[in-house]
Amino acid sequence: MRMETLVAGLRILMVGVLLGVSFASSFAQERGEVQQERFHEYTKLLSPEKVYLHTDKDVYFATDTIWFSGYVENASYNSEFEESNYIYVELINDQLYRSWAEWNRYAEYEPSVVARAKIKRIGDAFSGCLVVPEMNSTGRGIIRAYTYWMMNRPAEYMFYKEVELTNPMKDKLVDRMTERNVRDKKEYMRLGEEAPFAKQPRITEVKERYDVQFLPESGNYIAGQPAVIYIRSIGIMGAGESVFGEITDAEGNTVTGYRTDSSGFGKVLIPSLPQGKLYASVRDSRGHEGMKVQLQGSLDAGATITGTMNVSSDVSYSADDMLHLQIRSSEVLQERYPFVVLHNGSEIYYRKPVGKELEVISLRLGDLTAGIHSVSVMDFMGNVYAERPFVVLPDGPEALGVELDKERYGNREKVSVKIKLPQEMCDSTGNLSVSVTDAGIVENWESTNIKSYMLLKSELGGYIENLGWYFNGDVPLGERMTKADMLMQTQGWRYYDIQDIVQGKTPAPYFGREYRQTLFGKVMNPLRLSRKATVSFIAKSINFTAMGQVDSGYFVLKDIDFPERTKFIVSAIGKNGKSTSHTPILQDDYFAPLYRYPQKAEKVKYTPEYGKVVENIYFTRDDGQHAMAFELDPVVVTTQRITPKNSPCVIPNYPLKREWYRDSSDMKPYARNYTLGQYVQETYSQVRYNGHDKLFGLKITPATRMSPGSRTGQVVIFVNGMELFEGEGYHILNSPVANFESIVYVQGLSAAPFQRARAVRMNETPFYPDPVLMVRLKPHTRTDLVPYNVSSASPMGWQKPVKFYSPKYDNAEARMKKNADNRITVYWNPSVKLNGNGEAEVSFYTSDSESCYRVEVEGRSAAKQYHYIEKFIKRSPNTGNQKRN
Repeated sequence: MRMETLVAGLRILMVGVLLGVSFASSFAQERGEVQQERFHEYTKLLSPEKVYLHTDKDVYFATDTIWFSGYVENASYNSEFEESNYIYVELINDQLYRSWAEWNRYAEYEPSVVARAKIKRIGDAFSGCLVVPEMNSTGRGIIRAYTYWMMNRPAEYMFYKEVELTNPMKDKLVDRMTERNVRDKKEYMRLGEEAPFAKQPRITEVKERYDVQFLPESGNYIAGQPAVIYIRSIGIMGAGESVFGEITDAEGNTVTGYRTDSSGFGKVLIPSLPQGKLYASVRDSRGHEGMKVQLQGSLDAGATITGTMNVSSDVSYSADDMLHLQIRSSEVLQERYPFVVLHNGSEIYYRKPVGKELEVISLRLGDLTAGIHSVSVMDFMGNVYAERPFVVLPDGPEALGVELDKERYGNREKVSVKIKLPQEMCDSTGNLSVSVTDAGIVENWESTNIKSYMLLKSELGGYIENLGWYFNGDVPLGERMTKADMLMQTQGWRYYDIQDIVQGKTPAPYFGREYRQTLFGKVMNPLRLSRKATVSFIAKSINFTAMGQVDSGYFVLKDIDFPERTKFIVSAIGKNGKSTSHTPILQDDYFAPLYRYPQKAEKVKYTPEYGKVVENIYFTRDDGQHAMAFELDPVVVTTQRITPKNSPCVIPNYPLKREWYRDSSDMKPYARNYTLGQYVQETYSQVRYNGHDKLFGLKITPATRMSPGSRTGQVVIFVNGMELFEGEGYHILNSPVANFESIVYVQGLSAAPFQRARAVRMNETPFYPDPVLMVRLKPHTRTDLVPYNVSSASPMGWQKPVKFYSPKYDNAEARMKKNADNRITVYWNPSVKLNGNGEAEVSFYTSDSESCYRVEVEGRSAAKQYHYIEKFIKRSPNTGNQKRN
C-alpha cells in the first residue's frame, strides 16, 4: 500500500514538473514573441534616418564652393513614416583661438562650424552649396549632414566626410613672414595661423607605437570552451600595420601565437580558453618589442557566437556561399530559455530557441539583403549575452553605365555623356548626381560613395581604412567578404542597442521629423511667463501673417515655409488686448553638438601646379568679393597707408597704417574669451589695461636731464565717432571683442590729428598727444526705438537654390576669348532624372587644362538600389580648335 502511494506520488510529481517545464517554455516563447513585436514596432515608428552627400570633389580652397547633392532614407524599409524634408549641412574645421585659461599655451585649435546651410527637398533631391571661408587655413575639414530626427542619436552616426581644405595664398604669406624672421606671435594669430617657431610638445619617445586590440568574437569568451579572438593593430599614423607576438597566461605559458596582415587584421582560435588572466606581447619586423597588452577577462558562464565566412565566388553569390554560425551556451544559461535572433535593422527574420549547448546555423548569403546584419543570443527577459554583426556586400557587376560621344576631347570642346540604367531599375523616385573634375589638379582620395556609406560606413564608428576596397568589383567577392567580416568584428558596431529595444527601454525622441518648418518661443512679462497673451507674426519678405492665443506662456507656429534671411517680427499683447508689458522671445535654432570625427593624421599637401591654379582663380574672380585679403603683406607694407571701408576713424577717409587697424577677421581668434580691453592690451604694444575702465598707452613728452623722453598716458576712446567722457569706458572695455567690427589704435605723435575734439572740450592744446583708441560696433537695432512687446529674429531658413555655372563655348568668339579657363570642377549636376528607357544625357564644355577628367555618377534607383560609377575622359589639347592668341 505504501509502495503504491509512493509511486502515485512520484507520478504526480513528474506530471507537475513536466507541466512546470511546459508552462515555463510556453511563457518564454510568449516573451520572445513580445520582444520580436517590440523590435518591429521600433523599426516602424522609431528607426533612424540616414543621410548621404555626394560632393563635387574632395579638395577645396579658400573661397571655393562645395557643391553637394543629398540623399535621405529611413534605415528600416518597414518604417511607416516618410523621410524628412530638410537636411542640415555643415563644414567643420579646426580654428585657432587665443588660449586664455592656460598660461603655458599661447593658442589652441578647436573644432568649429565655419559654414552651415539648411537644405529643402525640392522634387526628390536635396541640392545646395557651402562656401569655404576666405581666411580658412590649410588643413583637414569635415562635411557633416543630418536631419532633425537624427539628433535623437549620437552625433558619431551622422553623415560625415573628410575633405582637404587649402589656402595657397595664406601659406605663401606665412612663408614670407617666416623668411623675414617675423617673431611676433600676434602677427600670425591675426591670420589664424600658429607661429612656426612656437614651441610644440615634442615626442622624444613613443612609448606605445601601436594600438593593438584583442577582441573576443561576439563580445566575450567562456573559460574551458573554444574561443576566437580578432586582432586589430593600428600604428601611430592611424593606419593598420603588421605585428606579431604570443598570447600567454598569468604564469607566462604560451597559449598561442598570432600575426596580423599588412592591414592590421588578425584572428586566432584557442581550442580551450584557460582560466585566469591572459596577456599578449607585441613585436614588429623592424625590431620593436616590449609592449604588453592584457586581454579581456573570461566568463564562467554565458554564450558565445562564432562564425565562418565561406565565400568562393568572384562576382555574384552562389548557392554554396554561406555563413556558418556556432552558438554555444553554458548549462546555467539554459535555465533562462535562451534563443537566437537575426535582424537586419528592419525586421527579425530568424528566431529560434537555443535548446542545447551547441547550435549550428547556416545562412545562404545570396538570400540576404545587402548591408549590416546581427545575430544575438538573449534570454526570455531580453538580456543579451552575445552579439555578432556581419555585413553582406552587394554582389554582381554595376548596372549603371556611362558612355561618351568621343574618345578624346580638345580644349573648350563640347562633351556629351550618356547615362544608362536597366529599365526595370527606374522609377519616379530615382535620382542621380554627376560631377566632372580635373583629375590632374585634384585627386579623389576620399573613397566614400553612396554604396559604401549607406551599406557600411553609416553604421560604424571610427575611421575605416581603405573603405572603397570593400566595394571594388575588381577584387574577388570572397576576398572582400572575408576582410569585411574581420572589419565588423574589430570596428565596434553599436548602431542598434537590441537589448534596450526588445526590453522597451528606448528613450522617447526629443526631436521630431521635420516635414514643415516650425517656430517655437515663449512670452514673458516682467516677473514670469505670461499665461494669457495674443501673439502676432509678420514676415514681409514672404507675405506671411499669423495670430494666435497663448495659454501656457509658450507658443508653437507650425507648418510654415520660409527661405534663408527671412525676418520675423513678433508682438504680444495681454488678454484684454491693451497691456503691452509682454515680450515674445523666439527660441534659438537647435543644431547637432560638435564631435571629433576621425581624420587622417597626415598633413594636407598640394603641388606647386595646384597652388598656381588656385591663385589664378582667386585673384581673377569677377565677383569682386575676394582677391584683397592676401595682397597687403604685413611684412612688406607695414608702413603703407590704407583706408578701409569700415574704418572707425573719426576723420573721414583718413589714411591709416596697417599696423593700427584691426577688423573682424583679425579679432576672430580672440572672439570667444577676450574683452575689448584684454584684446587691445594683448595685440598692441606698450598698452596696459587696468581691468576696469581705463587703458594706458605710450605718450611722447620732451626729454630732460631728470626724465626720459616718454611716459604713459590714459587712452582716449572713441566709439562710432563719439568720444567717451571720464568714467564711461567700463562697459565698452568689458564688452566681448566679438561685438566690434573694427578697431584703430594710435599712439605717439601720430595720434595728434585725433586730439581736436578733446582739446576743444578741455580748452587746451595737447602739444604731447594722448594715445587714441577708435572702435566701431557691429550694426545693431536701437532697443530704445523698439516697443517692449515687439521682438524680431531671423531663424534659419532653407537655402535658395543656386545653379552651378559652366561656360559655353558654342561659337568661335567664345572659344577665342583670352581669359584663362582653369576650372577644377568642370561640371556639376545635383539631380539627373532618367527617362522611361532608363537613359539621360548631360553635356558641358572642357576647360583649358590638358589633364584628363574624372566623371563620377552616383545615386539611388528603385527599391533603394545604390549605384556608383567612375569614368575618365581623355584629353587632346587644342584638337579641333584654333589656338587662341
